[in-house]
Amino acid sequence: MASTLKELAEHIEPNLLPRATFETLRQDGFVYVAGPLSANLHPYRIDDIAKAVEWSRSESRRRGHRDIEWWIGWSTAPVELGERLLELGLARSDDPPTLTALTCTSEPPAAPGIEIRRVETLADYRAALEVDWEVWQVSEEERAKRREAELERFEPMRATGNVHHFSAFLEGRNVGFGRAIDMESAVALYGGAVLPEARGHGVYRALVHARWEHAVARGTPALVVQAGPLSAPILGGLGFTAHGDVQLFKDRL
Repeated sequence: MASTLKELAEHIEPNLLPRATFETLRQDGFVYVAGPLSANLHPYRIDDIAKAVEWSRSESRRRGHRDIEWWIGWSTAPVELGERLLELGLARSDDPPTLTALTCTSEPPAAPGIEIRRVETLADYRAALEVDWEVWQVSEEERAKRREAELERFEPMRATGNVHHFSAFLEGRNVGFGRAIDMESAVALYGGAVLPEARGHGVYRALVHARWEHAVARGTPALVVQAGPLSAPILGGLGFTAHGDVQLFKDRL
């Protein structure tokens, strides 16, 4: 049975189409998504919470991951899952602790004054990542850790064809970055970073609209996103509908 848009928004990662360097493992009651540096876990109906935590820790250590992030939707059972995770040594994520799940099925407003370019080359991808990391104030030490892994997966990612990147330009300067990942019946928004000095000109709006156009072009005119506290109100103003909150917990290994 196909998932509704609301269900896709609650559980985005388990419903993404295949991506290079990411592996999705479906277990009893949860989905574990392993990336190049860390993993995230998406519970549905977990009966033995301690067993799930131990399995995820063992699997992550085997892969050399530094941490696991649990993404708990509003319909996840049991309802006391968050409390049990804290008892088992996890902590609430602080960047941020909660995301809002939203969907959009009608064209959001455009921003004609902003130029949007698809990222097609390794050099363009490197420049786009630097904009993203600058916005999120990623330290140079952390950038160095991420840079090699990100650049190595660019060509495999392009070959898979399900991950798309967009750069925004204001007066010829690269000032914004956004990612889109395909699903069977929708497109997921990942990130929407705009340099502080370029805000207020419609850059974020243009990045959203460009990804809407991508969704329409592939025949799936629907966007889903799990947005932080800064972007959720903006997306609401662009016509997105909020469905519920996703709680984030971090398991540091």
